[in-house]
Amino acid sequence: MLRHRLIPLGVASLLFSLTILFMGPITQKLVNTYIKPGVIETVAESPVPDLFQGTILQSIVIKSSDVLPIYGSSEFSYGGAFNPTKFYAGKPTGWLPYLVGHAGSEDLIQALYAGGEDLKGKKIALSLSAQWFGGNGISQAAFGANFSALQIYKMLFNPAITSQTKTDMAERLLQFDEIKKSYPILEGYLKNYNQPGFLPYVLETGYWMEAKVELAALEIQDAVKTIKDVKKLSAKEIAKNAAAKPSNKFPNWSALEKKAIADGKVSESNNPFGVTNTYFDKNKDNLVKLKNSQSKAHFYPSQEYNDLELLMKVLKDEGADPIFIIQPVNGYWYDYTGFPKEQRQKYYAQVRQMAKQYNFALADFSGDEYDMYFMSDPSHPNELGWLKIDKALDNFVHKAN
Repeated sequence: MLRHRLIPLGVASLLFSLTILFMGPITQKLVNTYIKPGVIETVAESPVPDLFQGTILQSIVIKSSDVLPIYGSSEFSYGGAFNPTKFYAGKPTGWLPYLVGHAGSEDLIQALYAGGEDLKGKKIALSLSAQWFGGNGISQAAFGANFSALQIYKMLFNPAITSQTKTDMAERLLQFDEIKKSYPILEGYLKNYNQPGFLPYVLETGYWMEAKVELAALEIQDAVKTIKDVKKLSAKEIAKNAAAKPSNKFPNWSALEKKAIADGKVSESNNPFGVTNTYFDKNKDNLVKLKNSQSKAHFYPSQEYNDLELLMKVLKDEGADPIFIIQPVNGYWYDYTGFPKEQRQKYYAQVRQMAKQYNFALADFSGDEYDMYFMSDPSHPNELGWLKIDKALDNFVHKAN
């Protein structure tokens, strides 16, 4: 009798173990059957925001030697023909950018994008926006809209990341209401992760088992969503990208810069602030109110620097090869609104110091605050701005380690 009971129990235990241990590889292999030649290029040219909170497609991208993942936020919606998705379409210099992020994808979200991946030796780029540092870090609403429980679990179970980094991440993540509201198992695991004492150890072990099951369920959801979105891609675009051959020609940066400046002169012709005519027209009736309205604003101190530190710790633990992009703010507009220059300089200096501490590369455009046509509005690059970033990224990709 006991034997008959133990057999199904053993089978159930075996199935449970297989589920929690191998669901990730199984879903990855399943999705791989849909990643035909040209698919990654097609997704890269038209990023699918629905997949930013997943991990399967990003893992495939990261394994691609000719693709540079770029983590950023709302600046990805700017730049026209010089936006990297358009500028590098067809791999004109032998590589392709893969943009991950949209508005609200701040440092902590970028740490989650990166934390569950195998980034050892992988070149990646991370775009920083000064406006993230204007308050107390990412808001509850922005975090709730952008975080991924799947990516948190992948980060926590990533053996490349140290226990201390995971503990620091867990402490930070527990400050967000959406985790407590929607993921009680994840909250319990985070609360007890690497905490001293026998009871937290027991609780962590219990939550670990539940967390592995929840992770398996999230991996299945990610696979279904990825396959669904890949199947929506244009077969014509996939075929075109599959047939394209990189030219590996060095761009004529001087000629391209002249074009970007010429375009900027047209799009920014009705104001002295270095913003597009469209942006100026939307705000010209409020100019009196806007003057010196930001005289007490600041970029330093801010919780966001702690989140940037977490991001850098994750990248260092993983052995990634990152470059951080320091976008400038629009100096003309920021001066008009009275935003203190010293605060802007403190932000730039702090990011430079942190990158130097971790020995990470920088594409520093803080000196371009007053470059006409670099910015399209107070905080986002225009065509010239993106062209200069494109050039820095191309140099980074082709630079030997």
